Amino acid sequence: MDKNVATEEDLTHYELGLIYECGSDHISVDGIDIVLSEWFELGNEVYFGDLMAYLPESYQKTDDGRDRHYYSDDGYLELNLYEDKWEKFIADIRHTHRFFNPNAAGFLDSVFSMLTGTDLRLKPDVVRSISKGELLYRARTAQTFDAAKKIIESPHAELGPTPKDKASSQRMTPNGISALYCALERETCLSEIRSITGDNVVSGAMTPTTQLKLLDLTKLELVEPPKLTIFNEGYRDSLHLNAFIKSLVKKMSKPKGRNDDLSYLSTQVVFEYLRLKFGTEVDGLVFPSVQTGEVGTNVVLFPEASGISKERYSPDEQAAFGEGNKLAFVDKSLRFHQVTAIRTDAVEHDDIHDLFMSDLVRSRLGIPAR
Repeated sequence: MDKNVATEEDLTHYELGLIYECGSDHISVDGIDIVLSEWFELGNEVYFGDLMAYLPESYQKTDDGRDRHYYSDDGYLELNLYEDKWEKFIADIRHTHRFFNPNAAGFLDSVFSMLTGTDLRLKPDVVRSISKGELLYRARTAQTFDAAKKIIESPHAELGPTPKDKASSQRMTPNGISALYCALERETCLSEIRSITGDNVVSGAMTPTTQLKLLDLTKLELVEPPKLTIFNEGYRDSLHLNAFIKSLVKKMSKPKGRNDDLSYLSTQVVFEYLRLKFGTEVDGLVFPSVQTGEVGTNVVLFPEASGISKERYSPDEQAAFGEGNKLAFVDKSLRFHQVTAIRTDAVEHDDIHDLFMSDLVRSRLGIPAR
């Protein structure tokens, strides 16, 4: 009861108002007799009457004498256990322990435990394979003819990962650590470099020299939680984790906050954790592109998988690629772009409350999610 069923303390003032003032039936609410007889399916047991008589008063009445109520909790109440842990994780690595954090590994172990099977290896449904011949795209601005010509002459170097001494802080990597960021669509990589009107951009394609295996964060919501019942230890925790992990990909894809140099710190820590935890199984991550409204798909390779061969790939030729290089530049794949306009898509609201309303609240009120 205490661990697997929500009480009044687990609901926000908004949710309590939704139930008791608005009469909403979105959240199931019952007394202890119904919870035990129906939720725990004990109503037909011969000892049920004795059990009810045995129950301490605190399970039936609140401190101020009201009937105590219990609430269904599938992890989608506003107070999600893992959302709270995530906020504490971010605050901890920002302001307490950044480099030798005693809590980060344990928290991330619990978050990503759903991705592994009994053998502690990644489940097949979260691993995406990209084979030789399939394309990954990367782009760079080239404001002068000489800059564009330099890319033409050495695309594997110019469109490859940034040199370590020039690598700046990115979504998944801090200063000084170089990883290859690319996209599954050419249009996406053009958006991701955040070029402005008037820029000249050169894009090209790469392909794996054998096969890449990637942890696909867009598939997290497909991961099935453990088969637990309300009688099992960890049942409610599992429901909360399942709800949280479906929102994690949005957190990891969120753009950098304006004037917030620490915006990417949490995703950089998660990337480093996944690299160390699963680096022998996968070569990098797949995540949605926020620059395209999550229509496009981004790929970031772990540093050890970011090497590009000097030999070019051609479907008509069988080139021998150097060992250790996971990618090869695709011959004749360069394209030259002149950015003529940047489009801004926005959702318009009539009320200020609509602007700051969460997707969870919107769904409960029957309003389409943003």
